[in-house]
Amino acid sequence: MRRQCIALIAGVLWTPAVADTPATWDFQPAQDVFSDTALLDLSYLNEATAGETGFIRRSDDGAAFVRGDGAPIRFWALNTYVARHGMAALEDHARFLAKRGVNMVRLHGQIPQAGESGGTLEEIDTAERDRLWQLVAAMRQEGIYVTFSPYYPHLVHPEAAQRWQVPVDSEGLTGMIYFDPVLQEAYKGWLRETLLPVNPYTGLALKDDPALAIIQMQNEDSLLFWTFNSIKGREAALLGARFGQFLGEKYGTLAAAQDAWGNAAAPGPIDDMRDDWDSGVIALSNIWHLTSDADPGDAAARLADQTEFLTMIMRDWHAEIARFLREDIGAPQLFNAGNWRTADDVLLDDLERYSYTAGDVIGVNRYVNALHEGEYVGWAIVAGDTYREDGLLRRPLDLPTTLRQPVGYPYIISETLWVPPMWEQSEGPILMAAYQALTGIDISYWFSTDETQWRAPQSANGYLPSIGKWQVATPQQMGAFPAAALIFRLGLIDEAPPVVIEHRPRDTLWARAAPLVAAQQGYDPNRDTGIFGKLLGSGRAQQPEISPYSFLAGPVQVDFDSETGNFVHPDLASLIDEDRQVVTSLTRELSWDWGAGVVTLDAPRAQGVVGALSSATTFTLQDITIESDAEYASIIVVPLDGQPIADASQLLVQINSIARPTGWSAASAAHESGPALEVTAFGEAPWQIDRVNAQVSIRNNGLSRATALDANGMANGEVTASRNNGMLTLTLPSDALYVIID
Repeated sequence: MRRQCIALIAGVLWTPAVADTPATWDFQPAQDVFSDTALLDLSYLNEATAGETGFIRRSDDGAAFVRGDGAPIRFWALNTYVARHGMAALEDHARFLAKRGVNMVRLHGQIPQAGESGGTLEEIDTAERDRLWQLVAAMRQEGIYVTFSPYYPHLVHPEAAQRWQVPVDSEGLTGMIYFDPVLQEAYKGWLRETLLPVNPYTGLALKDDPALAIIQMQNEDSLLFWTFNSIKGREAALLGARFGQFLGEKYGTLAAAQDAWGNAAAPGPIDDMRDDWDSGVIALSNIWHLTSDADPGDAAARLADQTEFLTMIMRDWHAEIARFLREDIGAPQLFNAGNWRTADDVLLDDLERYSYTAGDVIGVNRYVNALHEGEYVGWAIVAGDTYREDGLLRRPLDLPTTLRQPVGYPYIISETLWVPPMWEQSEGPILMAAYQALTGIDISYWFSTDETQWRAPQSANGYLPSIGKWQVATPQQMGAFPAAALIFRLGLIDEAPPVVIEHRPRDTLWARAAPLVAAQQGYDPNRDTGIFGKLLGSGRAQQPEISPYSFLAGPVQVDFDSETGNFVHPDLASLIDEDRQVVTSLTRELSWDWGAGVVTLDAPRAQGVVGALSSATTFTLQDITIESDAEYASIIVVPLDGQPIADASQLLVQINSIARPTGWSAASAAHESGPALEVTAFGEAPWQIDRVNAQVSIRNNGLSRATALDANGMANGEVTASRNNGMLTLTLPSDALYVIID
């Protein structure tokens, strides 16, 4: 069997040489029984009980997290749905996660009654609250904190909204939380019913439980996204009346607003609205007119006011919920207002994040995807699907951490995953840990798991013959957690000072001026179809002044409401070589060669290589040398005692590569964007992991013994090691994820 990987880079089709598929090994781990004799168990990194020193707070500068006693804390996190399986499963799950370095989980839940029958607007889903209660109780005992997302408007059926006596003319409730007073009052009631009653599993109300660290207002909703265009009828009139009120307050009178606009009409109004100046209901333009593809023409002033209005109506609601949680509920948890993207992330992203600054924490959801098309593309892989095995290493600007960070706020990525059938996934946790550490991104939550322990390849829903997509408990991704968690939580890669600080007065936001440096827009197959399918940000906006590869050199920050001059680090240009296709971090500890498809980590306490090892075959770093001809692998060396590799008493060597279901096969296929692949068989359990042939030499005079481990950290045989010229050299086992050296 042969494999061909194809990637689209900067608009140019890249087709590497066809190569023989490596030999594989079965990944069939035993149930982890949490033996005290395990050689790899990271639960010692966690507090004995989550919140034992008090509530998680922001640091003095506002930009990071600290424990209740003021000690800094970093979180390695994922999304979990195991609460559906009851308390016993949760307790086992919590131990499993803590052992692999996890100290934060997120429940993306739905507190309102969202189904098609039963319930009123005011009632909550008490079963969902019980799952949250159990989750907090189980996780806190393993030192794992909880983030809760209580509301997802896309899951509320319009029939339920009608039954709630919320007359909805729009296509669902999207955006309504920001301007519908009936829904807003109900939302506050949902929070009361969730946070005030005593949790029977802990004896504490959630508002009083420091194990609940972060409360998100909602998931994936915004007035700056394409769903804005679906607002119709009653909701459009309600929002138009709010717009009229805003204009009256800004200009003194609506007549003054008309004069300021030069009587310009709304281009492309939603729901065919027309201005009704007498009643104060003012039309709002289709969101496309705020993007870089549109020419504002003589409506520029009007569109700037609409931009300000939409941003501030969101920000004001976020501020109200932050106040409500503190003053009415008495909940000291940190508050994250949102996590979504916009219709044009070049021109509108700063507006979205600015609206979140009324809370404590900035957020976004960002995935790594490649081409995948098929009937069930949003959630399953089936035979006949078209895909491209286009890994991230040759398109680094799609790394989820390439984000503009508002000064003085923690930043979380509340959902992320390297999404199959892009099988080059095991790079993900290492790259996220390293570049989060470098840039100061505070949490990334992997999405997701509904298994207590490991997940084998299986149906996406239990019925459809298929392979599920949105799963992290696999050898490719969760199998890479231990080294990644150590890198991030212990700060084995240094955080760099900012490479860019852009200062943005608010009038530049309303005018949608192009930023100095812009992040790539992520792709979501559940959103970017139909109405959302066009590529964005390609029109009138000027090109950013600074290379987007700056995000891989260090933190890129934005300071809102600031008139100060912009800052660009004097060394930044020297770190980016677009001709050689290499970017080096300001700390010089990370190097990304996107031409070769290789990232190297070379810090005193974290060293290794990720990607196409065959591109060089030998990688010589500060204290280690790696030799391998693997087409794709990740080999990372980190200390278990936090000391430099040259002095550590115990090292972890982590080996990850590609894993596919047993029997997976694909054939060449045509696609409008270029050569692709078609799934001919989606396979079955167990995972088949590519064997990696590699030799590692380590400069450390105190180490002499190497032991291979199984997937649960148990000893699984000695690895032959020899010493020569001050280096300990070992041939890594080709059928293990981990080796301990002591």
